[in-house]
Amino acid sequence: MSKPVGATQSFDELELVVVRVETDGGTGGLGFTYTIGEGGDAIRAFVEEVLAPGLDGESAAPRAARDRLRAATTFVGREGISELAISAVDIALWDALGRRVGAPLFELLGGTRRTIPAYLTDGGWLQYDEATLVSNAEDVAERGFTGMKMKVGRSHAEDESRVRAVRDALPPDVDLMLDGNCAYTRPEARRLAGRLTDVPVAWLEEPLAKGDYHGHADLRERIDVPIALGENYYNQTQFEQAMAAGAIDVVQPDVCRVGGISGWVAVAEAARGRGLPVVPHYVEPLHVHLASAFAHVPYIERHSTVLDSVLDEPLTVYEEAGSFRPPDEPGHGLRFEGLDRYRKS
Repeated sequence: MSKPVGATQSFDELELVVVRVETDGGTGGLGFTYTIGEGGDAIRAFVEEVLAPGLDGESAAPRAARDRLRAATTFVGREGISELAISAVDIALWDALGRRVGAPLFELLGGTRRTIPAYLTDGGWLQYDEATLVSNAEDVAERGFTGMKMKVGRSHAEDESRVRAVRDALPPDVDLMLDGNCAYTRPEARRLAGRLTDVPVAWLEEPLAKGDYHGHADLRERIDVPIALGENYYNQTQFEQAMAAGAIDVVQPDVCRVGGISGWVAVAEAARGRGLPVVPHYVEPLHVHLASAFAHVPYIERHSTVLDSVLDEPLTVYEEAGSFRPPDEPGHGLRFEGLDRYRKS
């Protein structure tokens, strides 16, 4: 990465695991997942040693293949490496399907929206000083993005000052989102929200530990800010538990973590059934396709240029005034020739 990025934990390396599938008809597909800092070799080994044998000679229909792989890996668990690996394979199978029938991914999913609004995260890292945040907020508005997300996790006094400064720098029609990255206790999160009761905030993201469904539900009852959860969930069950507990207002599945395209669609359909909006986490080159097919996705997250650096055609090609359009190429349209210069193994 060109620069470290900071939340309540900082990182300076992202590992991308790319999976290629080949079908009998000669049409291949590419999928991928990622880890922050480490773990890529473990995911690659899981794909090669555990998942690949279960795919050989079987149907390449994505949903059926995902169901087979999940059934075959029951005893490995439904979180972490297994779901990250299955996500990459599922994405590759959807790409292969699109290439075989000559249709872009968004059309395979029934998508008709050709312009997808986005909000920007890259301007709001925790290590930025207040002046930089304000400058970035002004840039967000000028570029036409519908919102800006900033990290919180300094002292409450610092966070309050920074949030107010950014909110004042944004036009009223541009949303401000806050991200706690699971760093707070329940009392700490309540105190922070209490200092910001007069500040318009679209949501507070992951204020507590990801699995603290009841804590998030209790927090929802005590503060006026919507709660966003899901980037660290790995399956539909976790989302269902959060929704059933009343813990969540904004659903944030990540296609590279939640079981690929098939898993993401299942979560989005569950959220739609409860009347909840879906705002996916990161991976905008894929989420732009998914958002096209689901009207309850108000916008996608424009996170950073890390993926752009390894794509043959970065998503900026499809950006106009803070919105994105899904590529028209068959499949998801992503190619990774630029990955070779970063290859570890």
